[in-house]
Amino acid sequence: MSGHTSCKGIYRYLTKDGRALASDYLNLDIPEHEGTAFDWAAAMDDTRTRWRNDTPWGDRPCRTYKHYVLSPDPKDHVNLDALRELTIAWAREHFGDFEVAIVYHDDNAGHIPHAHVVVNNTNIVMGRRLQDHDPKKLKHSLQPMAKERGLSDFDSVEERASVRGRMRPRTLQAEHVRRAEREIAEKGGYSWVADIRARIRVARSVTRSEDEFRELLKSLGVEVEDNSAKARRHDWVFSFSGHPTWRVSGESLGLGYGRESLMRGFSLGAAGHLADAGERRAAELARSAVELGDLSELERLSEALAWLKDNRIHTTADLATKGAGNPDMAAYVQSLGILKEGGTGRRYASRPSKPFSRAQGASAQRGNAPEHASEHQRARQRDDGRESQR
Repeated sequence: MSGHTSCKGIYRYLTKDGRALASDYLNLDIPEHEGTAFDWAAAMDDTRTRWRNDTPWGDRPCRTYKHYVLSPDPKDHVNLDALRELTIAWAREHFGDFEVAIVYHDDNAGHIPHAHVVVNNTNIVMGRRLQDHDPKKLKHSLQPMAKERGLSDFDSVEERASVRGRMRPRTLQAEHVRRAEREIAEKGGYSWVADIRARIRVARSVTRSEDEFRELLKSLGVEVEDNSAKARRHDWVFSFSGHPTWRVSGESLGLGYGRESLMRGFSLGAAGHLADAGERRAAELARSAVELGDLSELERLSEALAWLKDNRIHTTADLATKGAGNPDMAAYVQSLGILKEGGTGRRYASRPSKPFSRAQGASAQRGNAPEHASEHQRARQRDDGRESQR
């Protein structure tokens, strides 16, 4: 992930609430005084300023740092010491002439240690800016290093997988809307494909693991299962709990809805997400919309969550500065009450261990199936026969 601002934001995110398990640094002078918190963000910002690497590159904003996440296979049960040794070795190999801060967390669903690697944009020897032409090369270089240490390497897993896992998806669009779906929308009809897409869009925006994702979708009336072993790519298939014949694969909705993309997002943990209370509030609003059969509100909510993520808006202060270009959307988001107050020091309650439990969604499940939609919506479902036949 590329950063385009001061390192202060990523520093606060990685160190807040004392959740960092440990930290390691390359090419950064650590203060000798015990008990002094090391502000590596200020050091990195100062380096870029001295080398004049904070200026835009042509007409493009300056990339100030890169943020990588190293996530071991949960089956390895890696301990913190082993992860630190591997991460430092990998960082030295690729970023030996850059300032690097490594912060370790275990705040994901399985409490699996993982490493956040923040690399400043300035080569401290030559003064040149960091170039990252081939991120996949960085990923693949880590695999033999992991294998040498007795850890799982994902290259071998991919090699053992069937050819379907390596085939190109049918569409490279993040959002893919078929002609039948567009025609139904233009006529004001009900599209079950669009309905499922909206529910998935909400779930992927407010969950941080596969278990949370499946659990919230179930409370929204959507089942998730693996596709056929004979399919050209490994993907998930989504269907309505009360209407199993209405089924659609994730990648047919767009790459952003496929299993591969979703799992990649889960591996990042809390990165890019709203505060815990905001996510819980959004989930409650989605369940309420489904229970009431208000699918237009569900669609609007899902689009708002996607807009927040695309614009990296997490607080009301962010909304004030970044939402000016879309005042209608900004006003709607403000009315939802899902953003943390910026600059007030207000804290939300900590996330429970199972924030989207089936107990929470039980009442919603009574009304989440398509047959519980409003009479008006059911009357329009005849359009769906055309959609599934095309």
